[in-house]
Amino acid sequence: MALLGPKEQEIVRERLSGLTRDVEMVLFTDSSTLIAPGKEPCMYCKETKQLLEELKALSDKLHLVVYDLATPEGREMAKAYKVEAAPPLILREKGSEALNIRYRGIPAGYEFASLLEDLEMLGRDGHGLPENVVQELQNLPEEVVLQVFVTPTCPYCPQAVRTAHRLAYASPKVWGEMIEANEFPELAGRYHIHGVPDTIINHGKERVLGAQPLSQFLQAIKKAVGVKA
Repeated sequence: MALLGPKEQEIVRERLSGLTRDVEMVLFTDSSTLIAPGKEPCMYCKETKQLLEELKALSDKLHLVVYDLATPEGREMAKAYKVEAAPPLILREKGSEALNIRYRGIPAGYEFASLLEDLEMLGRDGHGLPENVVQELQNLPEEVVLQVFVTPTCPYCPQAVRTAHRLAYASPKVWGEMIEANEFPELAGRYHIHGVPDTIINHGKERVLGAQPLSQFLQAIKKAVGVKA
């Protein structure tokens, strides 16, 4: 059974029809049933793969590459792509080697909107950030990791994901990752996630609670890396 109904397919096809650049979607799944300490099961690997295959069928500008962590090739590619556990999705312009726009977990519910906006950003619109903001990001003294914890039922989460991914698209120094809290409870517990969206910066040095404006994210980023605001 299709995840996108006929009406949804029509709407998505129309949105994707405006893409002018090719976009690559790189997905890591895990078909292994092995249970090991510290290894969380891939709850929605199958559904995530199906969703991306349905999207790919709606636009010739979308390209899907799938690796399975249960295979030697998949594990080797995971090292190259800095992937820890399935199902991570990496988005980038086709031909790019960028790894810093990511989803960890299925982009379902409200997060499907984040996925569509990212595809439009990469395939047509660009990040849309002012040049002075891009310059500030380029001048950061170290890499910044933004982990945006979300749930599919949170209507405010896509705004935070969108901000993190725009910043990542604007600068290779920024990594923006959506994390579905229900799929990764151990990680959510590590950072004491009690509400979403909650953006953890540089593994806990700073955090941004809620769908805050860009200025709030920039302020927290600077504080995390020791730059005076």
